[in-house]
Amino acid sequence: RIHPVFHVSLLRPFHESDDTSFPDQTWLEPYDFGLDDKHEWFVDEIIGHRHLDDGQLEFKIQWSLSNTTWEPAGNCGDLSALDRYLELHGVQDICFLRQHSRPSKKGQQGSNL
Repeated sequence: RIHPVFHVSLLRPFHESDDTSFPDQTWLEPYDFGLDDKHEWFVDEIIGHRHLDDGQLEFKIQWSLSNTTWEPAGNCGDLSALDRYLELHGVQDICFLRQHSRPSKKGQQGSNL
């Protein structure tokens, strides 16, 4: 049976390697794949919007990986899907999107039959 344990007598102090100790040492640079630090996700379409209580506007995004999330309007400014969504709603800018009214809790009560 093997245990991941070492006796203290086997341990040595760490000394960082440098050019004086190892003059012929070459450092391999990691390969640059040309990707920037920002990850890019692809939006299939915008399928809804909502106004939060604090006045913030969010859009329901259908991502190409088949999941949906609510994203703040600030994250959606440069999307062609946003242009299509605004066109479908007949508005030119997000400030003209209609705020959906929520039914009151009184109106949600079921009828007693």
